[in-house]
Amino acid sequence: MPHTAVQKEKDSNKEVKSMAILKNATVHFSPNFSLLQRNTNLNVPPSNWLRQTSVVEQNIHDFTQHQSSKSYLSSIEMAGNSLDLTGEVDVITNAQNIKKLLKIPFSRSHISMMVHRIGKSLLLDEFDIHKHLLRQQQDDWKWLREFYYDCVARDMQMKCVPRKDKSRHKQQTRNMYSKFLYHSIADTNPEENIEREIPVSQVLEKLEEKELKLLNENPSETPNGDFHKEILWMFEDIRMLIGTDLPIFCGNNYPCISLKLRDMRTPINVLTGLDYWLDNLMCNVPEVAMCFHLNGIVQRYELIKTEDIPNMEDSRFNPKEVTEIARNILSFLKANATKEGHTYWLYKGIDDDVVKLYDLTALCGDNMEGSNPFTVPLGMLLYRVARNLRQQHQRKKAPTVRTLLENCLLLLTEDKHSQVCTSAYYLLSDLYVPDSTAKDSEWENSDVGESDEEMYDNDTCQEEKEDPGDSTRSLDVKNLSNKNPEGRKRNTQDITQVRPIVGSVTEKCIEALHNIHKGLQCLDRDFTEQIRKSKNIVEEQVWCDSNQAIPLHYVPLQKSAPPANESESPLHDLDHLQLAETESSCSWHRLSKVLLLRKAAMAFYSLARCSVSSQKTGCAMRYIKSAMRCFAGVRVLLPQKFEENKELMMKMLGLAGDIILMFIHGGQVYEDISVNLIDYTEEEMGILDSVERELDTFEHSWACDLRGEKEKLLQQCSACYKNALDLATGQMSPDSQVFVVTLRKRYGNVKNETGVFFMGQAQVFLQKSDFSSPDDDMNQLCEKSEESLNEGISSFECVSDAANQALLHSNKGRLMRLRAQAYTQVTLLRASPEFSQHERTFYCKAIDCYRVALTLLKSPTRYPDIWESVCWELSTTYYNMAVLLQDCTPLSTEPRVKIEKEVADLMSKSLKYCDMASTSARQPMYQYRTGSVNHRLASLYHKSIRSEVSEQKKKYLRHLAETHYSKAAHFFSAMECHVELLRTRLEHFALLEFILSGLTNMKMRLRTLTSGVSYLLECESVLTALLATEGETDDKQKQEALSLLGILDSRLQFSLLQLVKCYTSLKRRKSDQEQLKSLYAKSLKKDYNSKSVGDKGECNELTVITTHLVHLLTEFRKLYKDTLLHDPG
Repeated sequence: MPHTAVQKEKDSNKEVKSMAILKNATVHFSPNFSLLQRNTNLNVPPSNWLRQTSVVEQNIHDFTQHQSSKSYLSSIEMAGNSLDLTGEVDVITNAQNIKKLLKIPFSRSHISMMVHRIGKSLLLDEFDIHKHLLRQQQDDWKWLREFYYDCVARDMQMKCVPRKDKSRHKQQTRNMYSKFLYHSIADTNPEENIEREIPVSQVLEKLEEKELKLLNENPSETPNGDFHKEILWMFEDIRMLIGTDLPIFCGNNYPCISLKLRDMRTPINVLTGLDYWLDNLMCNVPEVAMCFHLNGIVQRYELIKTEDIPNMEDSRFNPKEVTEIARNILSFLKANATKEGHTYWLYKGIDDDVVKLYDLTALCGDNMEGSNPFTVPLGMLLYRVARNLRQQHQRKKAPTVRTLLENCLLLLTEDKHSQVCTSAYYLLSDLYVPDSTAKDSEWENSDVGESDEEMYDNDTCQEEKEDPGDSTRSLDVKNLSNKNPEGRKRNTQDITQVRPIVGSVTEKCIEALHNIHKGLQCLDRDFTEQIRKSKNIVEEQVWCDSNQAIPLHYVPLQKSAPPANESESPLHDLDHLQLAETESSCSWHRLSKVLLLRKAAMAFYSLARCSVSSQKTGCAMRYIKSAMRCFAGVRVLLPQKFEENKELMMKMLGLAGDIILMFIHGGQVYEDISVNLIDYTEEEMGILDSVERELDTFEHSWACDLRGEKEKLLQQCSACYKNALDLATGQMSPDSQVFVVTLRKRYGNVKNETGVFFMGQAQVFLQKSDFSSPDDDMNQLCEKSEESLNEGISSFECVSDAANQALLHSNKGRLMRLRAQAYTQVTLLRASPEFSQHERTFYCKAIDCYRVALTLLKSPTRYPDIWESVCWELSTTYYNMAVLLQDCTPLSTEPRVKIEKEVADLMSKSLKYCDMASTSARQPMYQYRTGSVNHRLASLYHKSIRSEVSEQKKKYLRHLAETHYSKAAHFFSAMECHVELLRTRLEHFALLEFILSGLTNMKMRLRTLTSGVSYLLECESVLTALLATEGETDDKQKQEALSLLGILDSRLQFSLLQLVKCYTSLKRRKSDQEQLKSLYAKSLKKDYNSKSVGDKGECNELTVITTHLVHLLTEFRKLYKDTLLHDPG
């Protein structure tokens, strides 16, 4: 070959991208390389030949002696050792199988491999046709043998079956190579050859819960690793997990080298060079040392770099062509071996021009009848990969995990592999309802795995169709080296599609319950069968372990087990659980059932939450009852697991309280929701039937009963919250601690509602017509109300909720006022009512409650609405107490002066809590209250003047009374309270009238009369407004207005008469006297006694009197302006 051509091939070799990463190994170091002397006789075995005392010697022994005896499940074993890579890499197989595939265009030998698919990964295993199909004593492959003879062998031109080369020459060559490798181990420090690392664990990993262990009934179902090294090999864009036993040596001048033995009489061909090149690439070895011998006598060594191997004389090949072969074979397999759980057979006969891929599951499915040896190991592997993905990626890979588990369940039978199937159903339910359900709010509105799925090819697909005529694919060997062969085209109709986990919370929970039901059915069925076996068989030895003693079970001679009865109901778990757990095959039942029931409780809890959001009370109660029943089963089966999941029970009890409260507030009747309470689906019934096998009683049945009166339901709701709070501990998660705070607030709220309910019941007693005094029933209701409010206050204190504490103290103040009102009604029934000590006690307690509320609120800026409400209630309390002291003065127990002082003090405090600067909706109420307080204070001082002896004190009291009358009139006028304003004006006039009675000087009397007349004249505008709003006035106000109008009429007559007397005595002008007399005469005339007929033909006395008085006041005002104001008096 010209030099330029060789250089191009070298450059091409360098461009091939290859990288190897050691994933699992029993040999973690390379032995030192000993260069053999010339003329060393390899026919003579070294002293250490076939010795296996070190891991290096074991490696060489396995590589040379057992290379051809690898298990037909080796790829499944490798996948089990590297679960993280399974489904992610492109190929998992023995290194020898890779080399065979890449040699197809260069070799005429046959190919026979079994192909399985998991995600993106293809699992390839060599299948020895002669060993498995042509030995008549083996019946395991009967279905495949028939298929081989019917479909494969008949197409062969020569009726021969290839078999392993076991000739004498082959055996001698292998033994010589073995002796050469043993010779090449440098005899340095013996300790270096001692095994330094523990081999990769051969025990299956625990489940993520660490309790549900995968204990297989047949140890052959979980094979151990076959290779000393498992390597992740990246060859161009292809990622492969390969197993190899290739010994790798090192030395002072050779950091990493592989050894090959060549007979000088045998030329090196392309297949040999390709084999050496691939070995070194797969193990990332930079050089190969070729030892040439002649009849077993060492002649020489030749060191060749890995990159130069493709350019060796007589064995040249193009590395780029090899990469295209790899891509094309991989594309062919991925395009056609598309279905997880199916077994494919890749076959090429000797000198055949095509490679065929048979879908054995589709072609021989009817004849397999569970006899496919790959089914169980593959199903187990699918389960382990799914479990590992779930542990590593949580929700991100959920759709892939679901697909793996579903395919696992298709491969495994529940009767033979009940434990794995039960666990698979549990993991499926966990995908739909993860353990974070109760605290993860994002889970409720999230879809999992919609677009970011890497484990499966992303081509779109249609529904899979099993067409036997389309289950054989072929690839032309001549096209393997081409860049775009037909074999690289994908069969897009068969590629597995991963469906994202989508749907509402309800749909996810229903799907989870479906899988939980399946898992419980599988578990209960297996458990019942195990119990029946233990009752009917004294001892049954399934298989023996040579390293374990055979147990001898002695039983009484008289013991006899009843025969199995198919109609017998499943045995109760608790009756036989201890017996069953003595057998290894049954020890998992308890833990599995606990996990499934816990998951069912989560699913039911989530459904209950959704029903609460949708205001479906009946469905919500049915779901929460089912959830608590499942969790009760967990507690019976494994109390420790219940203790670990107290947070879930706490949340379920809290939700039960919410449902009861929703039922109370909704005003529903039990009969309206009774249908929903028993509307169980088939899955729900199945799960609850399984739970019933564990429960004798259900301790929380009281929490799920919506029958009864409101009082019972409120107490039931309180009990739910209280029991939930009792489960709270200090070691809870932050999310649960937040929930506890919310739960305490709910408990406080329901206690407040309970207290208000009892308060309302007590209020009913006051409204009875025959009420005479607070009896025992009312006192008991009030005590219950106070107790509930106090418990609510304590609950809010625990979470430092000042606002709600203030509200409950305010309600407690209302309760104290109610109790005071009860004694007030008793007081009013007496002949001479006096403010009692009971009233004073409860009013003082009410005031204390409101003051505590304000102290908790601290300032009006924090909770302005609550602050304003409490202030108003406190103002009302002060006002009511003052009014009762003023109207029902307890003169028999206290002096008048002290009482009047107390009344004035209470009225002042009432005014203090009326925020006149407020712009809230209570502003009109504040104004009316202020007017009423001033009116009451004016009346108080007015009354005090009558009994006062000191003239100086009288003047002071008169000043206070007139000031408060003026303020009251101002606020009543602003509020347009006409009746109240009229009364205030008349009382103010009455004050001046009382003062007038003590005057004897005519001029002083005239001056006082003139001042009093001004207040009467101001009633004119009040009467005018009263006429305008007459239609809006109720009967009570009309009667009160008529009474006041009568007083106004009499006071006008009195004032006019006194003015006539004063003017006559002071000898004023005759004309003025006559005007007064004329006006006085008009006031005496009762013209309004003539009935005036209204629109409906009825007498409207109020309108007539008001009109008469308005006319009279109009004339009086004119006289007042023209005469009285100018009289010097």
